[in-house]
Amino acid sequence: MADTTLLFLHAHPDDECILTGATMARAKSLGMRTIVAYATRGDAGETSNDLGGETLGEVREREARAACDALGVDRVLFLGFDDSGMEDTETTKNPTAFCNADLDEVTARLSLALVNETITAVIGYDRNGTYGHPDHIQIHHAAHAAAPALKADWVLDATYNREYLASLDGDNYDKAESNPEAFATSEAELTHFVDDEASFLAKMTAITHHQSQMPDEWKDSEAEPPVEEFAKRFGTEWFVTTAVGDTTDFGALEELLRPKAEWSSPQT
Repeated sequence: MADTTLLFLHAHPDDECILTGATMARAKSLGMRTIVAYATRGDAGETSNDLGGETLGEVREREARAACDALGVDRVLFLGFDDSGMEDTETTKNPTAFCNADLDEVTARLSLALVNETITAVIGYDRNGTYGHPDHIQIHHAAHAAAPALKADWVLDATYNREYLASLDGDNYDKAESNPEAFATSEAELTHFVDDEASFLAKMTAITHHQSQMPDEWKDSEAEPPVEEFAKRFGTEWFVTTAVGDTTDFGALEELLRPKAEWSSPQT
């Protein structure tokens, strides 16, 4: 499948692992070419780490490149927009923040960087940006705007299974409880998933490179990271697939993704 190239469009470093790490690993195992394009370097994020002489953006870019290397990613691009930060914060007012970016400009930057690439599918996020982050919502719009310009056949919205996540004991998804339509994607809308042990293990190896974003309990060398809990929540990577134009042939994506009907909930 050397002629299959997937463009993973992500908002910030570490999103690539959490939302699509297993999918990238599976794609590589099938011989597909993978490209990751980050809209921002995540410079408006938070960390408990001592950054030394680096900025958070510099640290997160370095971590992202290491994580992508662990996943066998062929190309890593940074589009150069500023991190918008969380909803209703001062950073969202920044005119150069990604949430305020003109979609034509996003498409132009991608098209210029990928002029010699033949893109089969663009992977973005669902219309809710999975959990409402302004940059994540913009990724959804950017993926759907750029796909025709890149002559891609498919757009894949990476997402979560809304009802399944809300059913997990101990979880408190405020958006899911107060406004379910603004959180993730309903199971009825989901179309495909990736869920296999080898790809998940690759995802877990890659995510350890994002030390600046690791919860403190994962950094404790004497404690076992809560892999089982993480797998229960994020072990399955969900997608809503949309054809670009008149495309009907799923092609190589049939080997990458499994149809929703084949999914068996860990809860059952």
